Formats: sequence, C-alpha cells, structure tokens
Amino acid sequence: MARLNRAHVRIRAGGGRTSKRAPVHAESEALSASTTLESVPASLDTLYHRPGFLLRRAHQIAVSLFVEQPGADGTTTTQYGVLVILRACEGLDQISLSKKVGLDRSTTALVVKKLEDDGYVVRLADPKDRRRKVIVLTARGERKLQSLREVAARSQEVALSIFTAQEAAQFLALLAKFVMHFNKITRAPIVPDDSEI
Repeated sequence: MARLNRAHVRIRAGGGRTSKRAPVHAESEALSASTTLESVPASLDTLYHRPGFLLRRAHQIAVSLFVEQPGADGTTTTQYGVLVILRACEGLDQISLSKKVGLDRSTTALVVKKLEDDGYVVRLADPKDRRRKVIVLTARGERKLQSLREVAARSQEVALSIFTAQEAAQFLALLAKFVMHFNKITRAPIVPDDSEI
C-alpha cells in the first residue's frame, strides 16, 4: 500500500479535509490497476484485500471526494444524509431520525446539535405530544440542502468515473446487496419504515 499514490491522495484516517487538494484523477485511481499491491509483503497483502479494509478505505475516499467539492464548506456526508432525510420525512424526533440514517443515538445527537448550531434545523414541540421534540429544516437548511445536492452529485460522478456504466451499476448493486443483507445485525440498523420498528 506504500505505493498508493501518496503524492496525490492525502486522506486523513478520519475522512476529513485534506491539507492539499488531490487531483480528481488521482483520487479516482486510488485503488486502480496500477496499484496491484504486487510488491507488498504477503501479510499486508492479506490485510489490504480484506472486505472490511477495502470498505473502510472506500468510505474514506468517498468522504474525501465529497468534502473537497466546492460548496461543501465543511459539511460532512453524514450531515448531508440527515438533511436529506429531514426533507423527505416530516415529524421525526431524534430517535426516529437515528433509525432512518443508521446512526446510534449519541452520534445522531451530535450531528443534530451541529446542524442546529449552524442554523440548518430547529427542534419544535410536537403538537400531539408536547414532551416530544421534532426536528425541522429551517429556510437556511433548505437552501443548504439544495446546494449540497449538487456537491453530492459531483462527488458521486467522480467516484463512479473509474467504472463503465455497466460496472458502476454492478458495483452499486453489490454494495446495496451487502448492506441490505447485514443491516439488521449491526449496532445501529437502518429502519426506513416505522412499521418495522
């Protein structure tokens, strides 16, 4: 993995901003045919080809491609996902939101607090149950979401640019199959339909 385009792909372990913008083509080729890992010791080769390692690394790269897009302005992929869900689903409180986005409650609380501090969401008392707080997009949040949709589209286009159309469809289908099969055994499964809770 020592030859994994170090000069160009500088992605921190946490998947955050890079200190130097990486060329799109370099990020797209982070695990290309030119890095077959033939020179890597057998012990590391085994590690680098484990599904978990590859999925974690792919997630880091996907996050980096998103946050490096113009217009992201520090917003994370998780925050974007929460905004999308809040726009699509009305009347969600923090618990129901966590189930739709697939995050544990403590992480969801931190994400919502950040969005609230930025003025993108507010918590309002549920008219049907004053003890319950629903999370609602503000006008500023609506505008932010609209701009982030373009960011997400551009980053997805870059991420899939290394594939043919057929390969991209197969790649996404296999990822979806993997996620759907193992979703319920995770610590924070996604529950898109309240009737399944």
